[in-house]
Amino acid sequence: MEDTRMTSYVFRVWLLPNPPLELEPDEEVWRDIEVDGSHTLAEFHEAIFEAFERWDSHAYEFITRNEDGIALRSYVHPQLYDGGPSWRAMDDAEIDRFIDQAVPDDASEDAKARFRELQSNPPPEGNAADTTIDELNPEELGALSYTFDMGDNWEHYIELQDTHNASLDSSPVVVDEQGDAPSQYPDMDE
Repeated sequence: MEDTRMTSYVFRVWLLPNPPLELEPDEEVWRDIEVDGSHTLAEFHEAIFEAFERWDSHAYEFITRNEDGIALRSYVHPQLYDGGPSWRAMDDAEIDRFIDQAVPDDASEDAKARFRELQSNPPPEGNAADTTIDELNPEELGALSYTFDMGDNWEHYIELQDTHNASLDSSPVVVDEQGDAPSQYPDMDE
């Protein structure tokens, strides 16, 4: 008999400080969310949306990153997907300026070359509704970044915490958390 179980993953989703919205908490705010390998990034988005107690839908984007933090590919909200490049291509002068100003001095020459290649020839964007967690190869992935609401820019950093050799027979689920979820619209609470 063939084993049809999949893999489930526990990801820690950190909410990053957002000074324009006056979010600079005293402690880290995060949620550990378990997802099945067959869940899509759109389903993962819904789990994050609920875990941080949001109520008003907006566009979002996931970006896969390698172990050096270099953006590898963008996966966008299904209504934004057009199959174009993951980001606007940069010319050599822009890339050089970015490397000089933002890349750590101890970054390897290989990492800088990989960054240069991905910025001058961006890969095609992916559709979050058509991309499963397994397709991202989470155990090889450095991290994910996730931005919700491109106007207010709620930014999140996502890292794999644990892997289970069993399917999650439900929707993604929060398995641990720290910190209070801030209001989606802090100005409306005043």
